[in-house]
Amino acid sequence: MTDFAALSSFDDRRLDSLRRRIGWLCQTLRFALVAYCLWILVTIVMFWSDESLVVSRFASLKVDVEGLSADQRLAAFGVSFVIWALLVVACYAGWRLFSGYLEGRIFTPDAAGWLRCLALAGLIAALVDIAARPLTSLILTAHKAAGAHMVSVYLRPEDLSTVMLLATLLALAHIQKTAADIADENAQIV
Repeated sequence: MTDFAALSSFDDRRLDSLRRRIGWLCQTLRFALVAYCLWILVTIVMFWSDESLVVSRFASLKVDVEGLSADQRLAAFGVSFVIWALLVVACYAGWRLFSGYLEGRIFTPDAAGWLRCLALAGLIAALVDIAARPLTSLILTAHKAAGAHMVSVYLRPEDLSTVMLLATLLALAHIQKTAADIADENAQIV
């Protein structure tokens, strides 16, 4: 029983040491994830509620949406809201990932699963955002004459970097899961 108590005490000291080294980072990132979700929600609500801002932003993309209705803006907001909901899923996975790190679960299948969920939800959100742009422009030009409906397809420079970063996180999650499985197999052998 003394050996178990000593081992437990050693594990507690290691966990306390880990928390001292990464605790501030995990807490900061957890709260940054919440702040990001709220900031994006406020941003999309403010954008779609301001008709003149919508008109000017789309005019810069050479899409004439002058004269759009409140229903069209609401429908476009709905598209943005779906993308935001996917971001919330990714941020929730990030919250769970960093919470697990704070509890000492770092190179575990659990941590790899949350990292994978974060990467997949973020990747899906990024791809849905790209795919939704033509739909949004079509919604916003639906009030125009038949020949003036617009389907705007465009990529922003940050789209590629976002997709590459999330694909890298997905690969790291797979590597981390494989490493955790190998470590678990080795522990069972010994």
